[in-house]
Parts: sequence; C-alpha cells; structure tokens
Amino acid sequence: MEKFFEFKLKNKNTKNFSNQFLPLSLEYLADAERIEYKNRSLKTNYLIDITHNLLLKYYFKKENTFNLSSLILKEKYGYQYNYYVGYLLEKNIIELKKKHIKGKNSRIYKLNESIINDEVKRFKNYDKVLLKKYNKVRSHLINSNSDLINSDIKKKLVEDLFSVKIDCVKSLSFLDSLIQKRDIYQKNKYSVESINCKHIFYHFDNFGRFHTNFTILKSFIRKNCLLIDDESTFEIDIENSQPLFLTKVLEKNLEFLDIQEYLLYKTLTYTGKFYQYLQEKLNITNKKIIKNLIYRVFFGKNFPNNFDKQFSIIFPTIYNFIKKYKKDNGDYRLLSYELQKLESNFLFNIVIKKIWSQNSEIKIITCHDSLICRHSDKMVVEKIFKESLRTEFNMI
Repeated sequence: MEKFFEFKLKNKNTKNFSNQFLPLSLEYLADAERIEYKNRSLKTNYLIDITHNLLLKYYFKKENTFNLSSLILKEKYGYQYNYYVGYLLEKNIIELKKKHIKGKNSRIYKLNESIINDEVKRFKNYDKVLLKKYNKVRSHLINSNSDLINSDIKKKLVEDLFSVKIDCVKSLSFLDSLIQKRDIYQKNKYSVESINCKHIFYHFDNFGRFHTNFTILKSFIRKNCLLIDDESTFEIDIENSQPLFLTKVLEKNLEFLDIQEYLLYKTLTYTGKFYQYLQEKLNITNKKIIKNLIYRVFFGKNFPNNFDKQFSIIFPTIYNFIKKYKKDNGDYRLLSYELQKLESNFLFNIVIKKIWSQNSEIKIITCHDSLICRHSDKMVVEKIFKESLRTEFNMI
C-alpha cells in the first residue's frame, strides 16, 4: 500500500485527527470502536483508515489496483492485519484481483465498484496509535536523504502548506458544476475541505514529485480561491513542461538526431508554442486532444497508430530516438520518470533554492511544474523563475 501522509498542526485548543473518506455503506463502522470478526475484535478506525487510503490513492492516480504489502500492513495495523483484509474482502469493500505467485507477484486487490460509486462522507479518525505512526513516518519522510529534493527544502515546502487559506464558498460553488464527474468532484471537494481545516496531506514520490492537497485542485480553484497569509496569490508555470525537459535528454544524444529538427523542437518547446505548432500541422483545434496524443507518444508503448505516424513525419529523428530510448532501457515508463526527475530538480533544487537563498520569508506552494506565491512576491519569484529557465536551456 502506498503511503500518503496527513498531518494537522497542533495547538492548545485542537485535537489531532485524520480527516478521512467514509463511504455511506460503511457508516455503521463509525458507530462502534470495535467489531467482531472470526472471534477477533477489530478496531473500526483501522478498517476506515485502510478504506480511506485506498480511496485516496484511487482519486490521486486513477488506478484501482493495490498491492497490500503484508509488512506495511503489519507495521501499521498489528499482527491481526490479515483479519482486517479478510473483513474488507468478505464485506465486498475490496476484491482480490490477482493471487500471490511465489517469486513473481504479491496479492493484488481492487476497490469494489460499489464503494467507488458510493456517496462519500467525512470521518474524523482520532485513533492515537495511527496518528503517532503517521507523524513518525512524516518526520522520516521529510528528513530522508534518499531522494531527489534537499531535506531543508522539503521541510520548508511542508511548512508553507499550512500558511494557505481557501475560499470554501467560491470553491464549492465551482465544484457543483462538476458533480457528475464523480472522481474529480470527490477528490477536489476533499482537498478543499482538508485545506480549510488545515488537514494537509503530502507525498514525495520516487521521481521527485511533491503531491499535496493542492496538486489535485482544479486550476480555477488554485488560481482564484487560495490565499497565503491572507493575501491573494499568483501562479507561474513551465509551458509544455514535459516536452521541454525532453530537450535535456535529446541534447545528450545529438548523434541520433537531425540538428535542424532538434533546434526547431527546442525553440517550440521553450517558447511554449509546441502544442500550437502540432495543432496547426495536424489541423486539430482542441489543444487537450493534442496533449493527450503527445503523452501517448512520449510515455506509451508506441504501438503503430495514426498519431504516432503523423508525429514521426513531423519529427522523424526525435520519434525514432524516443522509441530507441524506451527499448534500450527495457521499460517504456522510464522516459516519463526521467522527465519528472529533471522537472523536479529544476523546480526544487534550482528555482526554489535560489528564491529562498534571496529571501527565505517567501512562501511557496508547488503544483508539479508551477509555483504559487503571494502577489507581493510576484516580481522576485517571476524574475528568478524566468532567468533560471533561460540558463537551464541555454536560451540566454
């Protein structure tokens, strides 16, 4: 089970609790501290916590497959962890998707569709054992030196999350228009409510990305409903970020490329005109369609299809290199991982490091390829951001 961490700042008047999803069909679990199952007394807080974390991961990644590691489950829920899983299986909360095969794979589970489609309420989980473990892991996560972001930068990134306020009325009014898109509505509503009560969840992944309540918010809410220290905010991002960072990989492999083709590609991505160029070439008016097709070429398996063929005509040597890179590395996903690492290194270890070296009082919220700051800090942040981009891509 992937770990997502949620933490509420302590103060004299506030108890610690975790703000969690509770499907309506499981509301009965909130009415008792324990429930009997196969002559075992199970903590209902643990059953709710497991379900919440699976739903949270589903909303984050839109994946309904979960490897429930016995080591993680035992560490978090104790020696009876298999009874908790058994209860969830028996009650059709989760389903076994793939059986354990020794030496090949662990058991793979999925959430039952009825749980995904169920009405979701909120549950305040006050379990002290869980909260203690969350806080312990949170501390280890920030101080870990095994990943791509400097630990001092990570600490301040997390600290700054708690300086944000959100206009709930405006946010929820906007979300009402998305209520038919259940997954988008649920995860955004949950994030809005969590930000409002300072229940901040965050996760540093293995590729340098920092996932938080803010990274799953719809753009309208990020741009119009957030305040930092009661001040309106400004957001700046890297246009066509993933295609742009591909140039960092390409420049190390110029022997496989046509130089004029490479220079055209670099200019288009740096100036933010890459998608527009493809729209015009392919006569596709919808930018979102172009972006989805490009991501298939960059990060998919490159099966023969119409768009792969069209892209290979426009950028033949770059397309061939993308296929070669995936084949040589033995995993088509590695290109996307490499681009995420390059993006993360630029944003956190170059741009944000420079900003905080100049003024450590500036507060920053990130959303993958973008930074959010107070309007009063806009000039400083924007200047460093743009100068760093020019330097990184030798466009001075």
